[in-house]
Amino acid sequence: MRAVVGAGVFMAVASVAFAGWTSTLTHAGRLGPAGSGLWVAAIGGASVVWALTGAVLALLRPRNIVGWLFLGVGVTSACEVGLVAYGGYGTGTADPAWPAAHAAVFLAGGMFVPGWVVPPTVLMAFYPDGRLPERWWRAPVAAATAGIVVLTLTSPFDPEPHGYFFPHGPPPAHLPPAVLTVLLEGVCLPLVVLSGTAIWIGTLVRLARARSPQRQQLALLVCLEGFQVVAIVLTVPDVPRSVIAATLPLAMTVGVLRYRLLGIETVLRRGLVYGALTGGVIVVYLAATAVVGSALDSRPLPGVVAAALVAVLLSPMRDRLQRAADRFVYGARQDPLRAVTKLGDEIAGAEELDLLSAALRVVVGALRAPGAVVVGSGGRVLNSVGAQPVVGRATPLRVGGRDVGILTVADRTPAEAYSDAELRLLTALALQIAVLVRALELTEALEAERDRVVTATRGERARLQHDLHDGLGPSLSGMGLGLQALSEALARGDRATCEELLDRIRAEVALSIGEIRRIIDGLRPTVLDALGLIGAVREQARTVSLVVPVDVTTALLPRLPPDVETAAYRIVTEALTNTVRHACARRAGVAIGWDGTSLRVVVTDDGRGVSEAAVGVGLASMRRRTEALHGVLTITSTSAGTTVDATFPVREA
Repeated sequence: MRAVVGAGVFMAVASVAFAGWTSTLTHAGRLGPAGSGLWVAAIGGASVVWALTGAVLALLRPRNIVGWLFLGVGVTSACEVGLVAYGGYGTGTADPAWPAAHAAVFLAGGMFVPGWVVPPTVLMAFYPDGRLPERWWRAPVAAATAGIVVLTLTSPFDPEPHGYFFPHGPPPAHLPPAVLTVLLEGVCLPLVVLSGTAIWIGTLVRLARARSPQRQQLALLVCLEGFQVVAIVLTVPDVPRSVIAATLPLAMTVGVLRYRLLGIETVLRRGLVYGALTGGVIVVYLAATAVVGSALDSRPLPGVVAAALVAVLLSPMRDRLQRAADRFVYGARQDPLRAVTKLGDEIAGAEELDLLSAALRVVVGALRAPGAVVVGSGGRVLNSVGAQPVVGRATPLRVGGRDVGILTVADRTPAEAYSDAELRLLTALALQIAVLVRALELTEALEAERDRVVTATRGERARLQHDLHDGLGPSLSGMGLGLQALSEALARGDRATCEELLDRIRAEVALSIGEIRRIIDGLRPTVLDALGLIGAVREQARTVSLVVPVDVTTALLPRLPPDVETAAYRIVTEALTNTVRHACARRAGVAIGWDGTSLRVVVTDDGRGVSEAAVGVGLASMRRRTEALHGVLTITSTSAGTTVDATFPVREA
């Protein structure tokens, strides 16, 4: 491979060097363009540039056919320059004629074809990765290749290109004019034009659908090839056309190897702007010239008026073209404020359930990224858009000094890193996403807390209704009946009956007071509604720690039924109260655990133990609460300390 590349570069350089030497010989001016040192420098220099860039690309990317096409175009164009110089001088000036000069003249007649036709057809199809985008591209590429081959073989017989370089004689070989017309106009021209049109349309479709960096690569190709095609169609002289042609392989090689190298982004952006502006200038200039020229019968004046009119009309369009080109090629990274504003507009107009999705769509669109995902602080995926990123740019989301999640944006290609401008844009958008994630997190927590409070309130209301209806209600009704009977006994003067009724009413009042105390004792503590079970236990432990230090160990709990939370909290407070009053402990501990089916509450201390007589009422209350919920209560008390262990079977609320 290295030998082939080296041979091609040597052939190109040697051909151009020989043509340059020939232009210095006596009577070289008789050769026409081929005898001009400027022509040789321009055309030959462009050919050497094609050959050298093709060699570099072929060595660095040997499997990419683009480099080999560069090398082939450069070598054939350089050989054309050398053959024209050898054949022209050898047949028209040298005496005697140089050996095989007529054969060189014949070969030179077709060597120009690859340099003119390959770049705007076959090369565009394979750029930038050396593979055809889809299977249907094979047909236009095959047609273009066939047209190029036939045109290369037929052109040496065509008097028109031969006469441009060799005006002193006809082509060395001839074909019947009818056959030549059929080959050129019936075969070559349709094949090249139709296949080239299909390739250009396909390239423009690829450009519209592509993502970075292929979008930048294709846009660069379209701009440069467009200039070259325009130069060929408008028959721009050889020297300026060769300058345009020399820039094409350099820029395309940069696009293949590293599209950000040498400030190619700026060149591309300016190229899009000024390409559109130049096209507008040409169209408006021609139209204005035609209109003004038809109105004014003076040749210099219409051109001046038209130029002034074009300058006035197109000057304000420059900024708009610049912004449109930036957005088309780079997304929103050139205008972060616009991206942030669009994010705010999307959030303002989105439904509540679609807020995060709308925000992520803005991020993906602004960065031209394949996808993005937001993961909450607990590791839960909150939302994702586009392709699920496996390897991407992770940006922490922070609000108020705390992490609320991670925003991960997928890489456009596995080897491409985001630029500094894109990272700054991502940081600006991540700040807004973080605020949104925190707001949604608070909203979710508020809704969960509201549901919990509503559930607890309903449970308390139902319990109070049951207790008042079944307990206190009948007791009060009985006292009312007793008072009515007492009134009737007083009216009769029956003292014995009155004393008996008073005793019954007094006993009933005592029972009612006990029932009221029981109802009050069963009320759900307010601290549970405010802090939850774990928070309420920790608050109680902080209060007790003023006398006896208390260690609290808790597990992650599910949503518990309100009656279970109330019973567990009452047992903890009762046990800690007994520890402070009776145990003379130096330290106490509370452990709350969850095994998936039951809640376990363990209160321990290292005191002297508590006698059953001292805590009879408290022990009975704890046991009653546990048994009411089908739980198990175990109390172990020795001189080394006391352990209260309560287990409640729980079905998650």
